[in-house]
Amino acid sequence: MKTELIINKSKTIIVILAGGQSRRFGGGYKTLHKFNNISLLDRIIHNLKKLNMDIILNVNSNENQFLKTGLNLIKDDVKNFQGPLAGICASMKWVLKNKKDIEWIFTSPSDTPFLNADLVNKFLITKYLNNTKIVLAKAPNKTHPVIGFWHISLIKSLEDFFKEDSRKIMNWVARQNYELLNFENKNYFFNINSKSDLAEAIKIEKSLKTI
Repeated sequence: MKTELIINKSKTIIVILAGGQSRRFGGGYKTLHKFNNISLLDRIIHNLKKLNMDIILNVNSNENQFLKTGLNLIKDDVKNFQGPLAGICASMKWVLKNKKDIEWIFTSPSDTPFLNADLVNKFLITKYLNNTKIVLAKAPNKTHPVIGFWHISLIKSLEDFFKEDSRKIMNWVARQNYELLNFENKNYFFNINSKSDLAEAIKIEKSLKTI
């Protein structure tokens, strides 16, 4: 009989990954851009604070607006912007040093303004196989590898992966015991890649308020 795993909320910390260069957006920090007068970052922090869980911010800048959040800022320790895995790795190291009771990190992108506590709660109430170390969100026909739970014990495997040439998340995930969790609400995963996406986000927010 297979034993089941339920992720312990009290042993989880949230990491917002904002360490990229926003190249497709035109550079800068797209998470600081606003629609309806509220930045993407402030929206995500507001949505996730409803969980009453600690939040840390993976960034590679001391931008004043990052400092104003009051969150712990964790910089990549892998050089040259190596993607989300670098932020995950740096966050795991910080947790192992500063939050020794934490077993899991939940990662959120910094450009998904409608990702909220309901999504995280579904992860937390779902039962998994006992040896599962990664759980990622899946919308119809698409896996979202930056939205999910990662067990701290994977740090050595992740550090070893950085010695290879590949930086693709799923290439590393495929080597681990992982599961996918299905979601139907596509708004969770709407992300901002260009300035035109900000206009689309305004339309989505308006439609949500009319429901």
